[in-house]
Amino acid sequence: MKINLKKITGIFGIILLPIICGILGALGGAENSNKAYRRWFIPLVLSGFAYVQLENAYVFTIMGLTALYSLGYGVPCPSDPKPSILASFFFNLVNGNLFWTNILTRGAIGLFVSLCFISIPLIQKNWKTYFVCSVCIILVNTLLAWKDLGTYELLGKKLLWSETILYGLTSLFGVLITLIRW
Repeated sequence: MKINLKKITGIFGIILLPIICGILGALGGAENSNKAYRRWFIPLVLSGFAYVQLENAYVFTIMGLTALYSLGYGVPCPSDPKPSILASFFFNLVNGNLFWTNILTRGAIGLFVSLCFISIPLIQKNWKTYFVCSVCIILVNTLLAWKDLGTYELLGKKLLWSETILYGLTSLFGVLITLIRW
C-alpha cells in the first residue's frame, strides 16, 4: 500500500493546521513573552506545508510572514507608549480617529499577509482561489483582529480568542490557496 504524503498533509492542513497556527498565534500574542511562536513557527509550518504540496522552493515567500508578524499594529494611545510605525502612519492620516486607524492598519497587514502567498498562484495558476482567499485574509484582519472577543486559558497561559481566530483563519486561507485549484 503506497502512502500518498500529499493527501495526508492536505487533510492535516485543512483540519489541524488552522488550529495549530491559531494557538501559535495566540501564544505569541501581546499577553505572552515568546513572540517566536507567531513570528517564526507559523511561517515555517505554512511554508513547509506548501512545499510538501507543491515541491517548489518559491513557496518560501511565505516566510515573509516573519517580517509582517514582527511589525506590530499597536495604535497610538496612552496605554501604548511605543505604537507601530504603520499604525502611527494611519493615525496621522485619519487625524487620530482610532476606529479608522484600526481598520486601515489591520487591513494593510492583511493585504501584506496575502502577498506572502503570491508564489502559489504563480506556480499553480490558481488566481481565482488566491483572490478569494486574499480578500478573506484582508477581511479577517480588518474586521476581527482588533476586536475584544474575550480570553481562554491554555497551558497555564491566558490567550485571546481574537488572535486565535485571526491566525487560525489566516492559516486556513493559506492552506486553501495551496490546495484548491479553480
